[in-house]
Amino acid sequence: METELKLKVAQRDLGKLREHALLSELAIATPEEHALHDTYYDTPKLDLWHSGVTLRVRADNDTWVQTVKTASAGSAGLHERGEWESVLAGPAPEPAEVARQIRTKRIAELLRSPDIVNNLRPVFNNTTRRTKWNILLPDGRQVECVLDAGDIHAGGRNAPIGELEFELKRGDPTQLFDLALSLHKDIPLQIANDSKAARGYALLDIAPPAPVKAVPVHLTKKMRLEEALQCMGLNCLQQLEANVPGVLKGSVESLHQMRVGLRRLRALLGMFEEIAPLPEAMRESLEWLAGELGAARDWDVLAGATLPRITGLDVRTLRAIAEQRAQELHRTLVQTLYLPRYTQLILQLNGWFHGKGWREGEALPKDSPLAQRAHAAMEPLLRKAQRRLHRRIGALDENDPAARHRVRIAAKKARYAAEFFNDLLPARPVKKYIRSLSALQDKLGLLNDLAVAGTLLEELAARGPSDDLSYARGFVTATSEAESHHLGAALEAIAHLRIVG
Repeated sequence: METELKLKVAQRDLGKLREHALLSELAIATPEEHALHDTYYDTPKLDLWHSGVTLRVRADNDTWVQTVKTASAGSAGLHERGEWESVLAGPAPEPAEVARQIRTKRIAELLRSPDIVNNLRPVFNNTTRRTKWNILLPDGRQVECVLDAGDIHAGGRNAPIGELEFELKRGDPTQLFDLALSLHKDIPLQIANDSKAARGYALLDIAPPAPVKAVPVHLTKKMRLEEALQCMGLNCLQQLEANVPGVLKGSVESLHQMRVGLRRLRALLGMFEEIAPLPEAMRESLEWLAGELGAARDWDVLAGATLPRITGLDVRTLRAIAEQRAQELHRTLVQTLYLPRYTQLILQLNGWFHGKGWREGEALPKDSPLAQRAHAAMEPLLRKAQRRLHRRIGALDENDPAARHRVRIAAKKARYAAEFFNDLLPARPVKKYIRSLSALQDKLGLLNDLAVAGTLLEELAARGPSDDLSYARGFVTATSEAESHHLGAALEAIAHLRIVG
């Protein structure tokens, strides 16, 4: 299993990177240059790709090598994948040959299947100039550093390649992020969340990538709280970054899931702020990113969810205006995700979680909660979230939007806390707790959407009032007042519910 950190490089900066002093300083020897031609094979229905597998034949001078890779796993920007290869006598792939090396039964059988073997065809190809350095990190470990420049050709479409990759054979990847940050100071880089294969397949299908929902965090009873924090943080980052390709394509749902990943991350950091505080600069950048993502999402919800609820009015004109505003903000958001500040934040967060940046020294103090078993140390954290929610419910004025919003945030944090530690909690009580919190969130979320809609409609009215806007604002206000009276049952279900004593 190889561990890779992939970064995108603008075409104009490829020459600067090849000559960067840091790579020259760390390189063990003169970099190697290769001219590569890669052809990716699949069936007409793209069965390999849909099974999470890629098959590539690479021509390097007079040598042909076929490579099978599995879909990437790991944290944001960091890719861990299975990889197997074998030398070929010519350019035609022989998947059954490489299948002999693969212990994973599903993949081996897939590559031997007659339906695959008999229907393989070239689907796209890359031409690449590769510059490769072997560099020595300060701790003595070697890293392979590769810079690829070229083009992907697929289905009559082309896309440029500008990619920097650090590959670590074993060990802690923290220094890969430090190295990337050092280069990023001089040359703007971007996190590469998709492989060359993914970009090639994307050229075959112009539909945006599917939105990526949160996957469960898997904890064990022997795990220390510090390990649990690291696992949960990287899980949140993975969801956040996995949705970036979809957001760059303008996908409304990918933006929603990216925001969910960010909210989960901020909730996690808030829960641990007393024992593992995030550096202030990173915290400020997280707040900045939340603001950038939120603006587009608010208009998406107005256009796609709130306005269609209005009865007695043809809302097509208002929806068109809201959709246009949402699209403008999506275009602005694309530029935000290309900013150096975004790349820096993601690299810093990865380095902080992988490198346990909350530590002041090499080891944790023995009395630190982070050094305790997670199943015991989690209780004060869960209790704090639980008490905050109960306190805000007790003080709630159901007609006060700001107070309802505070309850909603507290419910969200309590739910995320329970989901993070789900594996260490009693199954039936935690399931009921999360279900009740989700129901409350849904009701409060609707009320929050209505409150935001009122603000956005006022913004439109300030540009030019109309009878349709007046009607829409009145409908939203009346609906909000009516829905606020239906909170009782959901609040009652939570008020006395506890996940820890």
